Amino acid sequence: MEIFLVEMMVVFVSAVLFGIAFRFFKLPSLVGQVLAGFVLGLLGVLGKEGIETMKLFSALGVTLLLFLVGLEMNWQDVRHSGKTVFKLFFLQTIFLGAVYLLFATQLLKMDWLAGLLLAIALTFSSTILVVKTLSEGKDLGSFVGKLSLGLLLLQDLMAIVLLALIPGFKNGFSLAILEMLLLKIAIILIVVNIIGHYLIAGLLKYVIKSSEDLILFSLVWFFLAVYFSTKILGLSPEIGGILAGLSLSTGWGHFQIVSKVRTLRDIFLTIFFVLLGLEVGAGSINWLLVGEFVALTILGKFIFTGLAAMVAGLKRKTTFSLSINMTQMSEFGLIVMGIGFGAGLWKSELVSAVTVAGLISMVLSTVLMAGARAIYKKMSKVLPKLFLGEREGESVSLKNHVVLLGGDRTGRSILSFLKKNRETVLVVDFNPEVIKRLKAAGEEAIFADVSDPDILDLTNIRNAKMIISTVKDISDSLAILSEMKSQGIKVPIIVDAETASQAAELYRAGASYVIFPHFVSGLHLGQLMRKFEQDTGALGRYRSRQNEALKEIYEGEF
Repeated sequence: MEIFLVEMMVVFVSAVLFGIAFRFFKLPSLVGQVLAGFVLGLLGVLGKEGIETMKLFSALGVTLLLFLVGLEMNWQDVRHSGKTVFKLFFLQTIFLGAVYLLFATQLLKMDWLAGLLLAIALTFSSTILVVKTLSEGKDLGSFVGKLSLGLLLLQDLMAIVLLALIPGFKNGFSLAILEMLLLKIAIILIVVNIIGHYLIAGLLKYVIKSSEDLILFSLVWFFLAVYFSTKILGLSPEIGGILAGLSLSTGWGHFQIVSKVRTLRDIFLTIFFVLLGLEVGAGSINWLLVGEFVALTILGKFIFTGLAAMVAGLKRKTTFSLSINMTQMSEFGLIVMGIGFGAGLWKSELVSAVTVAGLISMVLSTVLMAGARAIYKKMSKVLPKLFLGEREGESVSLKNHVVLLGGDRTGRSILSFLKKNRETVLVVDFNPEVIKRLKAAGEEAIFADVSDPDILDLTNIRNAKMIISTVKDISDSLAILSEMKSQGIKVPIIVDAETASQAAELYRAGASYVIFPHFVSGLHLGQLMRKFEQDTGALGRYRSRQNEALKEIYEGEF
């Protein structure tokens, strides 16, 4: 026991230090954790008994991960993803799946079942990495961000199905096995969801009175669902974990459960990724195979996601950005590889090669996503026909108009007040849903990306009265200011800033005025407080005026 505790401490210290080091360089921490396991495997510092015990903890980490995935699964996002996302998902899965299946069966000489399961697993991209990178760049709420999130969400759903099926194919495929698997999945789906949505959710809401009991009782339900999945139906623990989470995802207190269980999950999941690296480090690595998988992942996903996006009717810049976002393997893919290896579907050499290639793809993809705008600008000049889709935007012939960059949220409010002042306004937005809504309302609007240098010609900015930008990305604002300066355009421009240092940088770049949302909010609240001190009825009058404005601006939403 003492030896095991020491080995466990070695694992955690190594994983934490490697993870922090990678996060410092803005790379995925899980890559550092796997690398820690790889180093420990090469050094041979862990005993066989300790590794076997840690495998139990790692399995618990994976099951807790799926429990939280179920809890955080937003069915509204799936339902509202739109036809475009479903079309993208279908096309990308078909294109990439076919390429990976041919690679597995023809070059790796795998049987069709193992090759098909491998092909599906490798089509997944990393939800954690993409969401984290887009959030840091404030692009998660953009049109491309929503497309990426919707596509990844559908991939996660497919991964859950794959995790449920893989253990059942341990002894090969037959129609009888598949029918029995589907029957068991249907049984657990019905039982867990009915009990979870009604009985457990009701107990959590009306009986449980403290947050501590809420967490503990939700874990009791998690363990019961896993027990039912494994001991009663003979399915994998993962399917029980995900369904336990899904059954509580719409219930009271699920946000509290997620916030508390996440730390527990991270502890056990760290062991999983360390052991994954340990298995890689314990055996030889086929670097040629690693290179082939890296090339298939980076180039294959970029090309075939782009092809799927073009068939779905997306524009050039959207196609490029979405394709860049998908250029990595998924943490789900690595989990599937580990479970498939345990089921005897794949050899250790293949699992090691895929794992190493997956880590390399995550690092390279992080770099590509960070430089996506600069890469697009260079590639669009060098290879203007890289994508066959239409260019964003149509030129306009307006004069003495206000160009409003961004027509959602803040832009809607600005547009309303500009129209009251009888200004001619041209709205530019990169979300086709926003453009559709504006055109339906009779507004002048074009679909274009503000980072595109052609935006100046598309909007006829030389003859504009003013430019107002609600774009949050300072690099986009700086790009517009730089392009205007290089072309000698002196139209006044108002831009948005999040911090004082950004505001100073934008002023140096030539901005006429910088909007400071936090400063404006503080100033408004200060004035509101002063009015309230003079007259306690001021809040009611302000609220009444605000409600009238909100009903007018956000018609049908407020």
